[in-house]
Amino acid sequence: MEWIYLEEITDEKITYNYFPEGKEKFGIISLMRKSGERVIDKLCESDKFKTYAFQALRCLEEYQKKNEFPEKGLIMWY
Repeated sequence: MEWIYLEEITDEKITYNYFPEGKEKFGIISLMRKSGERVIDKLCESDKFKTYAFQALRCLEEYQKKNEFPEKGLIMWY
């Protein structure tokens, strides 16, 4: 599980901070709104295999489809 928090929305991209397992260390991810390109701006040091970053990016793609960008979200899988 992880928490994501909205950092910034522009016409070009959506940026969120992601917190693996709800811990203090975090990474930063973005989704380019026009191209759909996924970007890991800063990989969280505890996310060595990028599992949490990719789960969060998948969530951003869903937000983009709905054009709804919550201030925070909880992502759970297993």
